[in-house]
Amino acid sequence: MSRFRLKNLPLSRQILILFMLLTSVLGIGVGIVFPFAVKQYLVNNTYSLLEQEFYTLSDHISFNEHNELLPVPAAAPYFLQVLLSRYEYSFDMVVYSADGVQLGSRISDRASFRDRDAAALYRQAASFPRNQVQHGMLERGGEDYLFVSKLMDYHGFPYYLVLFSKEQELNQINALLTRQFFLIFLVLLLVSWLLAVWFSRYLSQPLRSLDESCQKIAKRQFDTPLTLDREDEIGQLARSFETMKHQLKEHDESQRRFVQNISHELKTPIMAIQGYTQGLIEGVFQGPQAEKGLETIMQESKRLEKVVGQLLYLTKIESVSEMMQMGRVDVIEMFQLLEQRLSVLNQDIEWQLTLPSSLVIEGDGEQLSTAFVNILENQLRYARSRLIVTASQADGKAVIHISNDGPPIEEALLPHLFQRFRKGKSGKHGLGLAIARAVFEAHGGTISVRNEAEGPCFAITLPVKR
Repeated sequence: MSRFRLKNLPLSRQILILFMLLTSVLGIGVGIVFPFAVKQYLVNNTYSLLEQEFYTLSDHISFNEHNELLPVPAAAPYFLQVLLSRYEYSFDMVVYSADGVQLGSRISDRASFRDRDAAALYRQAASFPRNQVQHGMLERGGEDYLFVSKLMDYHGFPYYLVLFSKEQELNQINALLTRQFFLIFLVLLLVSWLLAVWFSRYLSQPLRSLDESCQKIAKRQFDTPLTLDREDEIGQLARSFETMKHQLKEHDESQRRFVQNISHELKTPIMAIQGYTQGLIEGVFQGPQAEKGLETIMQESKRLEKVVGQLLYLTKIESVSEMMQMGRVDVIEMFQLLEQRLSVLNQDIEWQLTLPSSLVIEGDGEQLSTAFVNILENQLRYARSRLIVTASQADGKAVIHISNDGPPIEEALLPHLFQRFRKGKSGKHGLGLAIARAVFEAHGGTISVRNEAEGPCFAITLPVKR
């Protein structure tokens, strides 16, 4: 039998089990601590209330000429009367002379309070200092008494006033409060468990919706919207899933377009090669036509080789970018060499280079040169009279802008310009800008394009140091 693991259960059940365990542990802990805490609280408050009543009764203590205690009005602390409405709380008093003679008392249960208990209570009270009210506890005959006492003076006649209460009655209070507490706690526990069931379902339901959405995405069903009206982490996760779904949909469509485009790009030269080869084999082309056919076969084979080579290069850049040969690349020197190399392609175009005195970055010089060549060739193809290159350094990044004064790029094409086989009206294979983006991203940089008033402008950022 496999070992039970909580993480293998549904999330709603995990939440419910953990919450029940937490509340159960809390209940057990409180159940153990609560009676002791209440008992200590009652003892402290009993001492405090007895002391308050002590001062109240001391104002009513009086003796006759024979030093006999006169009747004292009955009273009990109001707090205890309210607290023990279901119980008869006893609050007792004994008055002793300075030498221990019992002058009077008010005892609710005389059968349980014997003379030896009174003598022990006096000895305990007399053992304390005489200048302040003292708190004490007396254990007699299985009964515990909480008492307060002080040596008082009535017109020069010293006496001890002792107020006490049985601890048994505090235990009754403690039992009553404990029962009431556990009853309330049990009700709250049941309510909290019901809320935990609802809460676990409340949290797991959107996750189940996300799971269903993932299953549909796995089946390439991208048209089902995922809407969760939440602003918490689950809502953020749902929005991330929705973004991922759109990106996967675009990627899927891009892959289909890629297959269609590459089929078209490869089919044309292959058909030309096959047609001319078949004609030469069958003797359809003779003399100059045969030479022209061979020349066409060579041109189309070179075109095919270039397309395949660019595809292989793009795949290499995107998959093994960590194998780049990093080194010191002087961007200023690179653009000066590129100007000399590419200006012959269209000598009617004026190059305007606005470059700083020095701009050195870390990168693969060969790959960066290939990427910039692709962009510059694209710009030269569409420029009317001017090509502008500006470069600067800010916040540890090299910022390069390449623009021309040609016609603007179609707005519908701008978001997809760097995808494979996406090209304008005068484009060739549609791989040059895709290769450029792959190179810059492999270096940790970015590339974007926008239409400005003068013409299209490519913006490239590259980190100065890797």
